Amino acid sequence: MKFPGRLRSISAAAFAAAVLAAVLVAAMLASEGTKAVRAADAPQVVVKLGGKLPVPATAPLGVIATDPVLQQVLSQDFQVAGRLASASATSQFTLTVTLTHRALEPGMSLNDVAPGDSNAVALLKQAGVKPAPPPDEAASGNNGADDSTAAEGNSEATNDVGSYQQQGQIQPPPAPLGGSMPFPMTGAWPVPPATAQERSAIPPYMQQYQGASQPPGARSEQEASAIYDTIFVARATGGNDGSELTVVAVAHPGFDAREVRKLIAEEIANAVLH
Repeated sequence: MKFPGRLRSISAAAFAAAVLAAVLVAAMLASEGTKAVRAADAPQVVVKLGGKLPVPATAPLGVIATDPVLQQVLSQDFQVAGRLASASATSQFTLTVTLTHRALEPGMSLNDVAPGDSNAVALLKQAGVKPAPPPDEAASGNNGADDSTAAEGNSEATNDVGSYQQQGQIQPPPAPLGGSMPFPMTGAWPVPPATAQERSAIPPYMQQYQGASQPPGARSEQEASAIYDTIFVARATGGNDGSELTVVAVAHPGFDAREVRKLIAEEIANAVLH
């Protein structure tokens, strides 16, 4: 009988297949692990600095910053260095720092993020920032627009809803059953107050405070920063010669806003003190 030999052949083939599958799985896991390590090694925030301020080497330093974190960190750094101006100082070099930030949404250009600031735009280009094209251009594969004109408007672009209707992708609303309505409908059906409160998950006594803690613009910006990169631009000025120090920070989604501000403040402090 030849069954034992055949069984041994089948067992050997099955064992070889299992070993091959294990090798393939290990290779895939190693590849994914390498990608994860590379992603972990990638910096969450990229900071670039440009310009210079003519700060006297021994002058006491004062700080006026529009952002409280920058104000705190810069004051602490100058105090540790023994350069923070005291209340009794007869003269001081005052550093004025402004900070702006904005999510780099598709269709925006670098000029939209830093309007009128060529130094910040140049630093963003050095950091490798490349604005994404508008959604309609990305869908059509037209990515040839440069970053200085990407968000200035496209005269050939058409309204999305209108183009979809022309293509037949959006059908006109059906006529109401039984012919036209005997009276014009100018709004939604009225809802009794009690029904409206029952539909809301927020208790009636809390509805007056809904949305009061954060303006709509801040909420939309926070939502955008969770998806797109956020650009921080800080400008530090001092003296009367028009000199300026510019710091840009490119923060990827998931960043810590306070940590980004601390990094910007440290860059400014190092440039002023050294």
